[in-house]
Amino acid sequence: MATDDNCARQRSLIESQVADFNSLSATAARTERKLAALKAEPHADPAAIASLQETLSAEEEQLAEIAVAGKAAVEEFQGSASVRPSRPVPRTSC
Repeated sequence: MATDDNCARQRSLIESQVADFNSLSATAARTERKLAALKAEPHADPAAIASLQETLSAEEEQLAEIAVAGKAAVEEFQGSASVRPSRPVPRTSC
């Protein structure tokens, strides 16, 4: 039972990280579009461009951090699943 609880926690963590990544990825895409539109303006404020570039860089850095954490969580999940006794796993299980 403890293994199932651990599996459920790990699965929940991974699903949460995927949701966070997807949400931030959409945000970064919007920021990138805003930045491109601002750069296309003939009299765009350089400070506004710099600010959006900084925001985009921070979002991209956060995406990279989430990706690394997610990869580690998946590897841990796969490692714990591989040490489980060999038995058929129901489709509803992780």
